[in-house]
Amino acid sequence: MTSILLTIKRNLTESRLTWLLIAFCGIIFISIHVYEKAPTISNETLTLFGAPNAIDIYLFQFWGITTNSFVHIKLPHFALNILSLLLLGSYVERRIGSLKFFFFGLFASTISSAFQLAFSDDAGIGLSGVNYALYGFIFSSTFIDARFKIITKHLSLVVMLFFIPLCHWGNLNWGWNVAIFAMMSGFLFGFLVATVQTVIKPLSWTLLFSSLIFSVVTLFYCPWSEIWNCAKGISHHEKGEIKQAQEFYELALTINNESSCAIDNLKIIRIDELSGLAFKAHMRGDYIKASMYYDAILKLDPRNQWAKDNKNRLP
Repeated sequence: MTSILLTIKRNLTESRLTWLLIAFCGIIFISIHVYEKAPTISNETLTLFGAPNAIDIYLFQFWGITTNSFVHIKLPHFALNILSLLLLGSYVERRIGSLKFFFFGLFASTISSAFQLAFSDDAGIGLSGVNYALYGFIFSSTFIDARFKIITKHLSLVVMLFFIPLCHWGNLNWGWNVAIFAMMSGFLFGFLVATVQTVIKPLSWTLLFSSLIFSVVTLFYCPWSEIWNCAKGISHHEKGEIKQAQEFYELALTINNESSCAIDNLKIIRIDELSGLAFKAHMRGDYIKASMYYDAILKLDPRNQWAKDNKNRLP
């Protein structure tokens, strides 16, 4: 027990980058709550501090899949991730050096967030993916590197892996929002990084390279994702390419028939179409058709002041 405590103490005293990352996360956590004193933190505030939403990431705010790891909202989530980073990060940094540790964390954050985004339509926030990458690296290294020997490695593996279905259960039943895919892909990434120095080196490098390629490609092409299709629709919509936008919104609806993004934007397209028809009918004196179009607009959007005002002007 004494030797374990001494090792932890030495890890903590020799790991400057880990402490800097913890301080940075702490500053962001405090800043978010000082900046926006509200029960629910807005998307604008999250974007400002490094965690844009999924649609914004697909609309070229790609940096969000890396910087979102530093962002936390809830205190329990923040405390758990910081404690894990303190123990796991210091353990790894002391043994591989600060520079390698920095790049390991950079890639772990990017890859785990990209997988989370691709398979859940949400890149998530927090250090869970990075912490699982650190643990995956430590666990794999215990078999091949004397510096990483852990007596209770199998027990720790059971605990870490059991935590994933527990979080999934919490997401389904208790309203949690834990990034499951980030945790799983992070663990796999860390495990593979450690195994590149073993006899299965070619396979490990292939899988690592594939995961990096997947992370990049799915930012530009992710057709199974409701949010990616919505983002493509919005991109075309903003350019005035209505037909293409409508096609992507409809694809999003085939993936999720309750997609609020697709439903709302298709409604906007329909209202714009009806508005044009109503205006033409009104101008040529076909007031019956104009009234019909105004009623159709108000059925879709009861608060549409333009339709209300023009209907009231009809003879």
